[in-house]
Amino acid sequence: MNIKLQKPIETYFNTSNNPDPKKFISIFAEDAIVIDEGQEYLGLDKIQEWSTHHHFAAKLELEVINVIEKNLITVVTAKVDGDFDKTGLPDPLLLDFHFTILKGMVAELEILFPKNI
Repeated sequence: MNIKLQKPIETYFNTSNNPDPKKFISIFAEDAIVIDEGQEYLGLDKIQEWSTHHHFAAKLELEVINVIEKNLITVVTAKVDGDFDKTGLPDPLLLDFHFTILKGMVAELEILFPKNI
């Protein structure tokens, strides 16, 4: 599926699938927040720590399935695979990545199960 994404969102998925931690962190604003598995990571240091231990360590493979833009939020649904415990998770595992982009940077990212699951 050929889906056009805003540059920081495109970079998020490209640097996840082809690990580039330095470029990955460069898309986040200084005071950005990531919410993943109910945990909040505020600021670049915490986001970098999260990405190292939870994102890149799992060798994630993210396949964009759908994109919906509403107001300032872009919701990207992606099929997720990688080296992590999949016990009790749906197969395929789909997650919604809720991006808020301000001034060309990711200001907020919340990762959730799609509402229809």
